[in-house]
Amino acid sequence: MLQHLATLTEGEPGPVVREMAGARWTYFLIPPGSSDGYDWPPGATCFGPAARDQWVGIPAPDGNTYPLSWRCGAPEEDAFVDAECCTGW
Repeated sequence: MLQHLATLTEGEPGPVVREMAGARWTYFLIPPGSSDGYDWPPGATCFGPAARDQWVGIPAPDGNTYPLSWRCGAPEEDAFVDAECCTGW
């Protein structure tokens, strides 16, 4: 999925966090509320309003942040992955 997204965005997909231990998840940070109305690929989970708290750890911009790291580099303020590019394939 990340390779496809990088191709669509000329190598600049936006903020993507990877987990290097445990489940080894990859998190695509999209604008709040932008996940509605899309068909997400199999296995994708959207975190959002729920009966219990949900969160994603965010690594520091640099330094040792194990087990999380920026897969595509720390984002600028208000930078997000385009939700439309992540869906429908």
